[in-house]
Amino acid sequence: MPSAVETKCVTRREIIEMMNEKEKLEQQLKTLGDVLQSHRIGMHESLVDDQDFPRNDIDVYQIRLTRNRIICTRNDLKAIMDLIEKSLNAYFMQNNHDEPEHMTNGSCSLKPDH
Repeated sequence: MPSAVETKCVTRREIIEMMNEKEKLEQQLKTLGDVLQSHRIGMHESLVDDQDFPRNDIDVYQIRLTRNRIICTRNDLKAIMDLIEKSLNAYFMQNNHDEPEHMTNGSCSLKPDH
């Protein structure tokens, strides 16, 4: 069954908006990574000590919350990248017969008009 992107016309504006959303998600991931880095901990280090008590040298709640937000944001980023890929394919398939004015260096351009 074809996806919603494949069955509707995709505009350049929609693709640019998706790319902007992707950039926002990437910036959020960087910010969240900086939070973990400020605590000197990553995504996989243990949050408990040798006796299975929460570590007292870090804010365990903040780390767990940040890790969760990173995982959710990664999932959102993966979904938007998949949507961008499908949208680009649909855009170029529907516009492969465009007039030469939309061509830049022999390929379609998604850059905004000035």
